[in-house]
Amino acid sequence: MKKSLRFLSLVLLLNVLCCKKDSALKQDTTDPTIAKPVDGKKYGNVTITLNNKAGDGNLILNNGNYVNANGDSFTVSKFKYYISNVILKKSDGTSYAERESYHLIDNSKGNTYNIVLDSLPEGVYNGISFVLGVDSLRNTSGAQTGALDPSFGMFWSWNQGYIFLMMEGNSPNSTAFNNTLIYHLGGFTVPYNCIRNVAPSFGAKDLISTEGKTSKIVIKTDLLKMFESPNLIKFAQTSEGMGGAVAVAIANNCVNMFSVASIEN
Repeated sequence: MKKSLRFLSLVLLLNVLCCKKDSALKQDTTDPTIAKPVDGKKYGNVTITLNNKAGDGNLILNNGNYVNANGDSFTVSKFKYYISNVILKKSDGTSYAERESYHLIDNSKGNTYNIVLDSLPEGVYNGISFVLGVDSLRNTSGAQTGALDPSFGMFWSWNQGYIFLMMEGNSPNSTAFNNTLIYHLGGFTVPYNCIRNVAPSFGAKDLISTEGKTSKIVIKTDLLKMFESPNLIKFAQTSEGMGGAVAVAIANNCVNMFSVASIEN
């Protein structure tokens, strides 16, 4: 009889506890704080817009006529490049790195390309950096998918590696067949490493990430800078570069192609 009473008491106790637990769960589902991130942090949205330019005007394929720093006129038929490993930095030394950060900017798709970061922790950011090209780890992983799909024409099957930047066109100053210009930058081994780290200055204005708001960074990519400095490119002397020393010289110039045009908070 005592055992039966003890068992009955235990059953009643368990029922009471279960009811309390169910009640607590029902309360939690109506608590507005349940939608917040598990880590308790707040996140804003940031769009990084890259605008392809030739000087102050939009880069126009096939129809635009341009003049480089040496005074050589030329047209552009192809212009595309990889941006990877995007990082936003705070003054306290902390930073945010975009996951799976590989983007192919192809001017045949339009002059602008947007990189959307929808989970940037709230705070004040005073710097940005990214890689022009594809890092060595992914370069040695073979042909891949997404932005790194070889069908985009940015993969050297003969060299098993990615083309970091491709520019093709024509110039009357070129001594190549049909006056063509062909520059394919790629390779990551010394002495022909064409991977470049780029960190255009924010200037005096910081980027502010705020929950519920979308901020914007506009970056100008000026193709004319590709032939300017520190290595002046003369089309009569250098009309082609498929990796090697020419590609390295132009890759050094390409760091200067990027500048922050504006920040909108």
